[in-house]
This record gives sequence, structure tokens and C-alpha cells, in this order.
Amino acid sequence: MPYITVAGLRTYYEEHESQSPGGASAAPLLMIHGASADTLAWQDNIAHFARHRRVLAIDLPGHGKSALVGGRPTETTEEYAAHVAAFMQAKHLEPTLIVGHSMGAAIAITTAIVHPTKVCGVVAVCGGAAFRGAAGVNYKGDLLNYVSVDPTAWLETTFQSVLGRTTPEARRREMAFDATRASPYVAYADLLTYTSFNFNETMPRLTRPVHWIVGEDDWSTSPAMARDTSSRLVAMGLASTVTELAGVGHIPHWEQPAVFNAALEQVLTRF
Repeated sequence: MPYITVAGLRTYYEEHESQSPGGASAAPLLMIHGASADTLAWQDNIAHFARHRRVLAIDLPGHGKSALVGGRPTETTEEYAAHVAAFMQAKHLEPTLIVGHSMGAAIAITTAIVHPTKVCGVVAVCGGAAFRGAAGVNYKGDLLNYVSVDPTAWLETTFQSVLGRTTPEARRREMAFDATRASPYVAYADLLTYTSFNFNETMPRLTRPVHWIVGEDDWSTSPAMARDTSSRLVAMGLASTVTELAGVGHIPHWEQPAVFNAALEQVLTRF
């Protein structure tokens, strides 16, 4: 799969053209992974949606096979969003539907706020809710300080805790191990990015619809957080819904791909 140089940064991505005659007229789908992940996270989803539209997935800076920005991990959704917007421009994707998971959901929403002409809508998967700081997203007390000691071990354990009760044990082990592939410096910076997303302050600037897909068993970005945020967007006059997946946790597209793909198919009919 190809690389592209975006703002001087070598960036890895995957791209699949639509397999249907009418797919060229549909808005392209850009998938943005979550913390400590990369394009591998969408392995069970990309081909499914490429049947009907152009689908791309990107390795964010410092993840997978993409280089770091300035030789250091990124700690803000704004910096990630700037890179995503530059990638979209380089690939002539405007306007694009962005599907973002966890930290990627916050990045997708930030991209829609800062670069609205490039985005026609966002699907936020278990992320992107309007909470206030680390405590608001259930990372309370000195947890962030403790995590900095050994981010890799913390992530491997935590990935197990955020998965749903219907996730097969073999897949749980696979996902937890996959989290350890990220550099510990990047993993910790991702946690800072995820917990510092400041949607409460930037929400009034949003002009694009956001629809959530969340797992019932996810404590990290709970369904209640998503419903509260969605209702606030509806009050602003924006289209927004929440689809809750029973027995599924924080990574539904990997935990239960068939269930997730069916849910995303339904959400995409709203755009």
C-alpha cells in the first residue's frame, strides 16, 4: 500500500476504490484509528465499505508506518486534525465522511470544526463526547501520572477492561497485544490527546452532523456521554443520533466487525 508526503511528513495510508458503478458519486470514507493503533484496526471493515464507495484509512503521525511530526509525539487533536486535513487535500477528498474511533473521533470532529469545507459529516465511534478533562472521561486522580511510568503495560491491561462481554477471548488477546506495538511515548501522548479533547468549548463552531456508534459496555466513552453530547448538537440544529451496540465495548469495529459494519451501514444512510 502507498505512502504520501503530507506537509513534509511521510504518511502511510490504505485506499480501496469502490467496486460498484455508482460508488464514484458517493462521498469518500476516511477512517481514522484510535490511540496506539493504526490502519490494521480497520482490517475487517475497509473491504466491506469499499463495495459501495471509495474508502481510505490513514496511519496518524507516529503510528504504524507514518513518521513523527518534528521527531516527537503529537499531544493535541488540533495538530492531528491539521495533518488529516492536509492529507485530504493532497488526495482530493473534499468533501469527505470521516469515521473516527476513540481519539480518532475527537480528531474527526476537530477536523470538521477547523476545516468544515472538507468534511460533510462525522461518525464518532466510542469517542468524541463532550467531557471535561481526564476526570470527565473516567481517568481520575493520579492515573495519568501512573500511566507515564509504563504506558505499554497499562495499555495492554486496559484494552482488556474496555472490551465488551461478547468479544471472543482470542480476539481480546489479539487486540491487547496489538496495543503494545505502539511506541510507549506515542501511547502516552495519545492518552493525553484523548483526555484533553475540549469539545465543550468548540462545540458552538461545529456545522457538520455527527452520529455516534457506541458500545454498551464501554466505560471510557460511555453511551450516556454520547447521548448527552448528541442531544446538545440536536439542540443546536445539527443532525445527530446515537447507535448503541449491546454487549460490545470500546472497539466495536474490531470486537464485533459484522455487528459494527451493519450499524455503520445504517448510519451512512443519514448522510
